[in-house]
Amino acid sequence: MQKNLLVQSSALIEAHYKQTYTVQELRTVLWMISEIHKEDYFKLQKYEHKAIEISAKRYAELMGINVDNVYRDAEKIADDLGSKRFTIHTPTGWINLGWISSMEYKHGEGIIRILVAPDLLPHIIDLKKYTSFKLENILNLGSSHAIKIYQLLVQYLWKGDRIISLIELRSILGISDMKSYKFYGSIKQKILEVAKRKINEHTDLIISYTEIKKQRKVEAIQFKIT
Repeated sequence: MQKNLLVQSSALIEAHYKQTYTVQELRTVLWMISEIHKEDYFKLQKYEHKAIEISAKRYAELMGINVDNVYRDAEKIADDLGSKRFTIHTPTGWINLGWISSMEYKHGEGIIRILVAPDLLPHIIDLKKYTSFKLENILNLGSSHAIKIYQLLVQYLWKGDRIISLIELRSILGISDMKSYKFYGSIKQKILEVAKRKINEHTDLIISYTEIKKQRKVEAIQFKIT
């Protein structure tokens, strides 16, 4: 499988977040996914954990943090990411998951080692239906919401458009309970407009959107994707 290619199930892309994420947390997750090659699944008879290692220097570059502070900053990312949960909806119900089992920094070696949560693996390896894109497309977005919206839209590139209800968008982005996003105007200004600008400038997609209203109230967003 091509290195730096992210391959994941549609269900994982559609996952509903319980909290918002920082840019560094989502970059860590997506870099981690890009490092998992499906051929590894067949090499190990008991695939309980997938361990991934990266140099502190390279990790600092990917996260956009100072390499001199990578020990401190990586620990905070590990702390916050390790406690975050998300929900995937399945044909028979739902499953609540986490991203990592552990994250370790090795002092003398300058190495960061991550153990991927085992329940995550079925949504990354040996997939019959999946969405893929290059890691480089999300590294310069600088907005966690833009990173998530890019993933939601790239899987619909074949169709050229996608309609997402405002309720679902809030849940997927992890902002359902945030007072600052209670009104659509804030979502448009702080999330949609920012995501549109950054995706159009820094990725392989060109997007636009229109509002779907009911009795003058915005209920859904229709995205155009090319």
